[in-house]
Amino acid sequence: MPKANLYDMAGKQIGEVELSEAIFGIEPNQYVVHDVVKNHLANCRQGTQSALTRAEVSGGGRKPWRQKGTGHARQGSTRAPQWTHGGIVFAPKPRSYSYTLNKKVRRLALKSALSAKAASGSVLVVDGLSMDQIKTKTFQGFLNSVGAGKAMVVTSCPNVVKSARNIPGVVTSPAALINVYDIVNASQLIIDKAALAYHRGGVRLMKTAYDIIKRPIITEQSMADTEMKRYTFEVAKSANKIEIAKAVEQIFGVKVAKVNTLNMQGKLKRMGARPAGRRPSWKKAMVTLTADSKAIEFFEGMV
Repeated sequence: MPKANLYDMAGKQIGEVELSEAIFGIEPNQYVVHDVVKNHLANCRQGTQSALTRAEVSGGGRKPWRQKGTGHARQGSTRAPQWTHGGIVFAPKPRSYSYTLNKKVRRLALKSALSAKAASGSVLVVDGLSMDQIKTKTFQGFLNSVGAGKAMVVTSCPNVVKSARNIPGVVTSPAALINVYDIVNASQLIIDKAALAYHRGGVRLMKTAYDIIKRPIITEQSMADTEMKRYTFEVAKSANKIEIAKAVEQIFGVKVAKVNTLNMQGKLKRMGARPAGRRPSWKKAMVTLTADSKAIEFFEGMV
């Protein structure tokens, strides 16, 4: 389980905090990180550059001189690219450089960037990252006390954001807007402890087991499967098999052998004469326990 040092606003280390292994403990994929950073920089381009082609510059209604007999090379127009004030060949025009990436690629890149920072010991967690007043000198003193230089600060406190905006190399962002480019570009990642619980696009910096396991599925088939130590749950749509297995082990104190997941489409629902709609889709997990594991007591009284 990855850990990070926990500091107070005085810059004193007061302990350690455990980070989510699914977010801060994966093997970083540098190729995906590169793709997302390139995508971020492309999306930041304004694309407003523009130049005139030979069809758009002025002049050149007639040939500058006759075709033959002058000793000069033949010329058709003063708007040709070889002439001064002539048009530009393949002139750039306003365009959009932005493009999209797969959602799973963006999530993997964010997890990879966070995991790389955690592995290098560059993640600092602050208990109560806030300030009573806007004071750049005070916040600079805090950064010096924790040894942070070029840092990214994840916080939603307005006074902290305004105190840090004039410090060179320091970038602030709420947990809702963190991006891979700023994480990679920073030397240290300073996170408010309260921001660890923020959920963004399937990436929660500190996800609890009860966020993953929503409820047990009680049906005739699922109850029959309990005889083989297989239990069915509704789980968070963003949870993967590793997270589901650890959540079940943590909540029920059992040993998980295998997890199978299935995305369930919502049932059709009709209201009066309106066109039929669907209930929300959800995710189902079938969790199989090891042979030497105890059974889940919650299900035993329902068989």
